[in-house]
Amino acid sequence: MPSNPFLPSFHRRAAKRDSSDLASPYDSFTSSASSGESSPDYHTISNPLQWDSKDIESYLHHALDGEVFEEKPPLTITYEEALVSVGWQMDNPHILAGYRQALGSIRGCIYSIYGYLHNETFNILTHLIGSIMFMIIFLAHTIIQALSSSTRLLDPSRMVLMKQGDVFALSIYLTACVVCLGMSASFHTLNCHSAKISRRAHRCDYAGIVVLGMGSILPVIHYAFHHQELYQILYSGMILITGLISAFIVLSKRYRKRRLLRTCTFLFLGCSTIIPILHLIISEGYAHAKRTISVDWIFTAGGIYILGACVYATRYPEKLYPGKFDTYFSSHQIFHSLVVVGCICQYIALRKMIGEKNAVMRLNGAYA
Repeated sequence: MPSNPFLPSFHRRAAKRDSSDLASPYDSFTSSASSGESSPDYHTISNPLQWDSKDIESYLHHALDGEVFEEKPPLTITYEEALVSVGWQMDNPHILAGYRQALGSIRGCIYSIYGYLHNETFNILTHLIGSIMFMIIFLAHTIIQALSSSTRLLDPSRMVLMKQGDVFALSIYLTACVVCLGMSASFHTLNCHSAKISRRAHRCDYAGIVVLGMGSILPVIHYAFHHQELYQILYSGMILITGLISAFIVLSKRYRKRRLLRTCTFLFLGCSTIIPILHLIISEGYAHAKRTISVDWIFTAGGIYILGACVYATRYPEKLYPGKFDTYFSSHQIFHSLVVVGCICQYIALRKMIGEKNAVMRLNGAYA
């Protein structure tokens, strides 16, 4: 019998045992079939959650004898079935179907990305594609920078230059995007492995959010206070300390079940990232902030993140039509898509910051 990567691991382990270990209670099946009696109808046992130990043992016994059954255990199960067997996956009562079974193997989890549709398929793909996209952008910048002896990026006639500080700032942000989106895609992929692996991957997913929050604001601080090193150090230190505290809380097993504390942690981190921007707007004016750090694009990204969080928290549209958005366009999938769009807006803002800073330095003769 060929190996099936999406069956639970205990099925595969049992299938490797000697068939004699499984034969004793079910020899009667063979004899009853030869005597004209009907053999057990596996087509009627379509739900493996309804199998008892005898059903499983009989299935394996006949499989080892080389019999082929047209009816296989379903790849996905309903909400009610998932409550019994994979309760750790349950997060939204309005998603009524498409839950993956407990696969128990990394191979099975990876197979579920492309092998069949389920209610996590597009949660995985949105952030997996986003992570790959930002990785390609990062590599493109790195390669172009390495090949450019004059450190000029892309079109030299436009004088969009890249100095070491620019490369470092861009690298921080793009790395944060890759880590956050990659961690999210990994969690949604491994969520069906087991309860233990799911919990670990979920903590890494939260840590990725912290990394993105820190990686988004540190480059902004660099350009907002380009000639004010004291403020650069002050605000960068504040963000690093806040980020480390947030990471400790979301990664700690002690605080794993304290959802309110976790929510407050992300709110605290988000509020701390606004302080440097407000400082610049109050001290230098909105027009200056728009020119130096492209604050309009930053606020656009922030608005998109907030919109995504609201959609995720309210669970629309599936709350209005339970079961209609099990596979496509659920609130979590919309949230994931908006996060990627927000990351793109932040990237555009960062590119504009680099262009503005270098244009000013060129006019002042810094590149002469």
